[in-house]
Amino acid sequence: MIATKNHTAVKNNTIAAALISLVVLFTGCANSSQFPVTSLEDSNQSAGVTDPGSTDPGDDTDTGVTPTPTPAPEPEPEPGYKMQALAWESTKYPERTEWSKYLQELILNEWSSLLPGADDITTFCPKYNTLDNNQRANAWAQLFVAIAKYESAYSPVSRMHETTMGTDPVTGGKVYSEGLLQLSYQDVQWARYCKFDWQKDKNLAPTDPKKTILDPYINLHCGVGIMAGQIKSKGRIVVSSGVYWAVIKSGGKYQQINNIAAIVKTLPLCK
Repeated sequence: MIATKNHTAVKNNTIAAALISLVVLFTGCANSSQFPVTSLEDSNQSAGVTDPGSTDPGDDTDTGVTPTPTPAPEPEPEPGYKMQALAWESTKYPERTEWSKYLQELILNEWSSLLPGADDITTFCPKYNTLDNNQRANAWAQLFVAIAKYESAYSPVSRMHETTMGTDPVTGGKVYSEGLLQLSYQDVQWARYCKFDWQKDKNLAPTDPKKTILDPYINLHCGVGIMAGQIKSKGRIVVSSGVYWAVIKSGGKYQQINNIAAIVKTLPLCK
């Protein structure tokens, strides 16, 4: 009977000691913030250490400072395509850089039918078939710039009387080629995407930059569309008949094909 009592006392003392140990352990863990992770929200509670080498991993001292979680770095945006400069660009004429950007967007979007190329595109840009669409648009833009050099010398208010073309049915007067790509009011009759407005322009001076046909953006929009139509119907940039611009007419009196190709090839992406 006495042995049973002693056994019971020992058992009770053992349980009491175990409970005291658990309380001490619980208190120590609470102070050191070392409870197990119970969710993803808890997983970075030890982050924010600015100098991992300054703390001894075996040091249990409570600093009393709650660590500040380090936010995850945000992914940097993928850089956009950096267009290679076109031949007409110059610090003296900063507006031409804007024309270049417009050409690039125009070809990539509204006139993307040009991107597959033409049968003779490698005459102008030998590496064309290896390029992505941004680069292809860049090459086409350079082609239009090269055509503009020999059509208007990059002057948006350039005008030339076409002595062999009779009367312009839209203006009722002589036919003039005007603007960067030397286009005419009569083009609106067959190229509906051309936005020249004779009613707005007829009372303005011949070289007034306010004329719709002399607006660089309206002029380029129309010209790119005309080229897209030619590529769709003939498949080539250089043709002997049915070509709009004399400077790319095969065998023509005013052709500048080799010079235009040389300008396009100055683009690093075409070399």
